[in-house]
This record gives sequence, structure tokens and C-alpha cells, in this order.
Amino acid sequence: MTGNILARLQNKMGSLTSQQDRVECCIYRVPNSFRKVRPEAYTPQLISIGPLHRGDERLKDMEQQKLRYLKEFSERDGMDKKKIEDLLIIIQGKEACIRASYSENFSEITSSDFIEMILLDAVFIIEFLKDSNDDECCYPIFDLMFSGKKHDVNRDLLCAHNGHSKSIKPWVIFDIREDLMLLENQLPVFIIKEIYDEACRKEVTSIPFLDLATVYFGKYTFSQGVQNTDPDVEGSMHFTDLLRNFMLKGSIERGYSFNPIKLKYNAVMLRQAGVKFQVTEDKCLVNITFEEGVLKIPRLEVDYCFERFVRNIMALEQCRYPFEAYICNYIMFMYLLIDSAVDVDLLAQNGIILNWLGDDAAVSNMINKLCETITDTYTFYDDICRKMNAHYENRWNHRKATLKLVYFPNVWRGTGTVAAAILLILTLIQAISSAKSLF
Repeated sequence: MTGNILARLQNKMGSLTSQQDRVECCIYRVPNSFRKVRPEAYTPQLISIGPLHRGDERLKDMEQQKLRYLKEFSERDGMDKKKIEDLLIIIQGKEACIRASYSENFSEITSSDFIEMILLDAVFIIEFLKDSNDDECCYPIFDLMFSGKKHDVNRDLLCAHNGHSKSIKPWVIFDIREDLMLLENQLPVFIIKEIYDEACRKEVTSIPFLDLATVYFGKYTFSQGVQNTDPDVEGSMHFTDLLRNFMLKGSIERGYSFNPIKLKYNAVMLRQAGVKFQVTEDKCLVNITFEEGVLKIPRLEVDYCFERFVRNIMALEQCRYPFEAYICNYIMFMYLLIDSAVDVDLLAQNGIILNWLGDDAAVSNMINKLCETITDTYTFYDDICRKMNAHYENRWNHRKATLKLVYFPNVWRGTGTVAAAILLILTLIQAISSAKSLF
């Protein structure tokens, strides 16, 4: 009996090691501590990609669309049954690597079902990205969607399409794009690229897959001209990782400390100590600097999809990049800087926050909730926090700031202050002259 128990335990331990310690793992189930704060931020609303949400009854409607795309894909350019079979063979040869990309083993999914799922999902992504980029009439709509504004759109106008089958309506494209960003809703990029390259091998006008994805997720390239030749982008493991690499493109190299120094004072308090807030042209959000009393921060655009997007990036960092959690550290810094709607208003006045939500309190609450499950065991902003704390605790800075904010906030108040001072001096001179003549 003891021998059987020992054998079972050894098998279980061997399986655990192979799942936990492998380097290839990059697609994770979001930790419960994150999910319980806002579960809908991590859960696909329209389409399931990969095995983590496979079989969800809410998402079954899009399974038919996957089959339609596969049909179009197989019929295009004379792609026959043999070509589809070649793609299945490619996936079969990579099945072990694909399975190793997930934090769970999914042993209940048979090999044939797994290969079929990967083919359908990969073809859907390829066709969907191509359709979205080919559809010229969608570009102005994407501009409106990406702005974060709510618009009433004439759907009849949007239904005029060319090219591929447009069974996916433009107003649904936005929802699908949101689902394709989620950490739990990913395929490894390497298998999508292999299928794409094999299928488009004879197409003279085809562009590299990562270029196609870059155009589609254009909002998150932050206008830096990201190309697939960039090593970080080229090495992206899936779309969530690709979006994180977009965000960190051009980031300043910083060291981190395991004894973090927290920022003690919010934006309004720092202004009372003479700190100036300045928006920079830098497109990389994490490139914050503080020199000579000036805090320089790149513009942060907060729209209706910002929280969902950032939450999944932060979850990826906690699972995959625990010691390179730049986005988590950035959000933590903003959390310390923003205590209430008044702080948001101050930053918005200086162009640092572009608030499409319309409500400063909503932005403040969002930032605060983002940090509920983030541990601050280390930070990349030690030097900045130390300088800003010291600046605030210098009394001379408070006196100078009070003089400027109270007596010289604008030209008219400053002119009045100077006039009052001159009048006071003249009155004092007259009093002294009167006293002299009396004596």
C-alpha cells in the first residue's frame, strides 16, 4: 500500500514541476485576488480564444463565425484540403509547445480537439485582423472608439463594406478587440505567425503578422511608429504581452529597490509646496521625472476601456514579470499622487490627464481600485519619491509657494498686491515724516 501511495505522489509531484517551472508558460489564469475586485475586466464578453474559456455557453454564438472564417480562409487563392491538412500538421507538431504556454495542462481536452481549437482560433484572428484593416470605412469609426468618447453611430452607414465577408458588424469589432486584449483569452503568437506565414506564402502583398497586429492595436502603439523589427515587439509572446511592449517602448532604464520609499503627499499638497506639474511630449507613460521642483509626466488618456486594458497588463506583470512590473509601479505612483477628484482636476488642468470619463471622481476611484491588490515590495520610483518628499518638507518651499499662490496667482492679483505694498510703504513714509516734524 505504501509503495502505491509513494508512486502516486511521485507522479503528481512530477506533473506539478513540469507545469510550474517551465520557461514557456506565458498565458495565465488571473489570480483570484485580482479577479474578485472586478471579474468582468478579465472575462471575455463575446468570444473565447484558447482553452481557458472554452465551452463557455455565453460565448458560443461566435463559434459559427469561426467556422465561416475557416471556410473563407480555405477557399481563398485555391487553398485546397491538402493545405488545411498541412496547417493541422504544423499545429500537431507544436502541440506540446502550445500546451506548455498555458499555466494549466488541460488534460481533459483531447489532442484532436485541442488542435481543432487552435486552428479555428488562429484562423479567426488572422481573418479578423485582415478584415478590420482592409475595411476602410471602419477607420473613422475606430478613431471615434479609440478616443474613448460615446457616439451615436449611423449603423446603416457602417454596413457598407467591400472585400471579405462582413458577417461581423463594425460595432461588434470594438467588443472583439477588447476581448483579444485579455490575458486569459490568448494564443501564443508563434503558432499564429506560422499559420499566417504558411497561408500567405504566395501572397505578394502580404505584410508580416506583427505589422498587421500593430496596425489593428494602433491606439496602444502611442504614436511611436512601433515596427516588428523592434526586438521587444518581435519577442512578444501573445497580444497582451505585445500591448505591454507597446506601452514600454522608449522607457527610461531604472533600478529598483526592495525598501520602497513611498510618496507621502498628493498632487494638491505638492502644489502648495511649490511643485510644478508639466506634461511632456514623451509617449512612454512610465517616463516620469522630477527635477528642480518640476514633476514631468507623459499624458495619460483615460477612456472607457482603459481600466480593462490596464488591469490585464498588470495581471500579466504580476504573473510573468514580477521584477519588471513597470506598469504596476506607474499605477502605484499615480495612486499615491491622486487622493481625490481635486487631484485629478489639478493634473487635468496641467494637461497630464485627459479625462474622457467626464467625472474627476470616477478617475480617482478607478486609480485607487487598480492598486487594491498590488503589493509595493519594491519600486522603480525611489529617487523621485525621495526628492518630492524632501521638497515638500522644506519650509522655505512652502513660503515661496504661498507667496505665489496667494498674492501672485495671476497678473491682476499680482498688480493689486504690488499696489497695496506701495500704498503701505507710502503710508509708512508719511507717518515717519509726520512724527519727525512733530518732534
